[in-house]
Amino acid sequence: MKNVFQLVMLVLVLAQSIGFSQEATTVKIPLQDTKTIIDTEKFKDAVGSFLLEEANFELKIVQEGNKMFIVTEFSKDVLVQKNETTLREPTRGVDLELVDDNVNALKYSQNGYETLIKRVVIKN
Repeated sequence: MKNVFQLVMLVLVLAQSIGFSQEATTVKIPLQDTKTIIDTEKFKDAVGSFLLEEANFELKIVQEGNKMFIVTEFSKDVLVQKNETTLREPTRGVDLELVDDNVNALKYSQNGYETLIKRVVIKN
């Protein structure tokens, strides 16, 4: 009987640790708290190509009508307006915030990681 009790306790502890390890680590913003139609005039400086230097990864922000998208070599995802200065890609939890004094950079945030991404300037 003692072995059965120990086995049951082991299974419960294992189940609890597996459940805890798979708990979501990102904060999800309800879609009703975002705007799907973006104030494109306010975010016109965000349109362009940007480089995430740490990952050597380039992404583009494009405008199509009254919608904006983040485009990478892997995907094209719609952006929503989180607040007056921030766009969000809700699937991956990426926030792109305008920088007040710099039109050539955006504040990139994802899962607690923050950095500035810089505009890619194409030289002729």
